[in-house]
Amino acid sequence: MMHFTRAKKKVEFMKSFIALFFSFVLGQNALAAFAPIEGVDVFKDQKISFSPTAEKKHIVVVFLSANCPCSASHEELLTNLSTDFPSFQFIAVHSNADEDMKTTQEHFKSGTVKFPLIQDIKSTLANRFGALKTPHAYVLDSDGKLLYQGGVTDSHVGPTAKKQYLKEILTDISQGKAPRVKETRSLGCYIQRGDDA
Repeated sequence: MMHFTRAKKKVEFMKSFIALFFSFVLGQNALAAFAPIEGVDVFKDQKISFSPTAEKKHIVVVFLSANCPCSASHEELLTNLSTDFPSFQFIAVHSNADEDMKTTQEHFKSGTVKFPLIQDIKSTLANRFGALKTPHAYVLDSDGKLLYQGGVTDSHVGPTAKKQYLKEILTDISQGKAPRVKETRSLGCYIQRGDDA
């Protein structure tokens, strides 16, 4: 009887150990699931990388353009959102093959956009996300799960928009709610890939 009790305890211990081991492994995999968002800093001309942090668990990636008026009309709105939602990490990405570093720097030297700007060489990030137009917004959680993609607003011209899609999504997430929509139509200028140039 004593041997049976010891054997039972040993089995229970092994079950607990295995469960703990797999929960650790799965947890590590979840942390490793987020592929860093990398590119060249527009103004410092050096490689930069972004991943979720304890303070900023969600990341907002917005594809913008130095030449597109639709994109430009949303810049101030996006900067305001980055200020209103400080727990979200905002990153602007420029993927157009016809927008070199000099063009991008010239457009953004006024400092309208107050968050990091990435020059996306060879449209690598645009291809990774499947971005089509500027502006095109993506919201990711700390595991890299896509929570939202689509337009910043429902208009080609940000200030005249009737629906503030991105603001609504960020409000939902910051309140612990599921985003009211997961995808909307992005309006703007098509991103010109290297093969199209």
